[in-house]
Amino acid sequence: MLEWDGLRDFAVVAEAGSLSAGAKRLQVSQPTISRRIGALEAHLKARLFNRVPRGLELTEAGEDLLERVRRMELEALSIERFTLGADAAPEGAVRVSVIELFAEWLAEEFAAFSRSYPKIRIELIVDNASANLVRREADIAVRMFRPDQPDLVARKVGEHGLGFFASPEYLEKHGTPQRFRDLREHDIVGFDEAAIVSGTAKAMERLAPRERYVFRSNGLMVHVAAMKAGLGVGGTSAFLAEREGGLVRVLEDKANIMQEIWLVTHEDLRRSARIRATMDFLAAVFENNGPALAGESGARCGPPCE
Repeated sequence: MLEWDGLRDFAVVAEAGSLSAGAKRLQVSQPTISRRIGALEAHLKARLFNRVPRGLELTEAGEDLLERVRRMELEALSIERFTLGADAAPEGAVRVSVIELFAEWLAEEFAAFSRSYPKIRIELIVDNASANLVRREADIAVRMFRPDQPDLVARKVGEHGLGFFASPEYLEKHGTPQRFRDLREHDIVGFDEAAIVSGTAKAMERLAPRERYVFRSNGLMVHVAAMKAGLGVGGTSAFLAEREGGLVRVLEDKANIMQEIWLVTHEDLRRSARIRATMDFLAAVFENNGPALAGESGARCGPPCE
């Protein structure tokens, strides 16, 4: 009889595209995963992968099996969510997916939550990518956009402001930009091109020539550290800049980009006592910190940021 673990290993390798990548995701050695795939192929009497220069490629039998495994996985996850969503007492583990921006702050806030709900265990997953709630990569996600999947439940809990900042030392040496076009004469701290997702990052790409970029990074905290070190002007969260200190806001009357903040969970989990308790707590934390999250100015960014 086929075992689910073998089918799961096959699906992970198929999605990863190679034995080494699949082994890394499963946290096992490459020889181990190779033996498991070989055993599955022997049991099914079918070749599931072809070796190609870039890794592994599914055979026709492999593609058919992957489709069936994915359907099985979704049904199993549905049953699991239904079971987990029926709990009546606020206890057990809750996996919360959050972007790097809010992670440290929320970790501090969860201290009070743990005192109120000592039987709920919080697992904070820090990832700037969106966790797949359907596949239970997380139970709750903090997102900067409203999801459109019909089986997800979303609650808007505030707005988050972004702006342009630089260190006092940099501004003393190079002057303070007064207009957007002034950025063309300043050193720019930017994000790695693959990480350009925020409004300030997109605006800066349009406002400043590429040759003005003196530093790029795909890490939020590294980005802030570079600005604090005086490398140049950059765009970041007003909330984070205030928490970190050592930065001065520029062009505040012209650029304050607002992003919505949403709490998201799966429809099957909304009845769970521990999920409700965690959602309500997070909503209160965001709503109580609304002014700090939004930034002091209510001005919206004009055409350069649209």
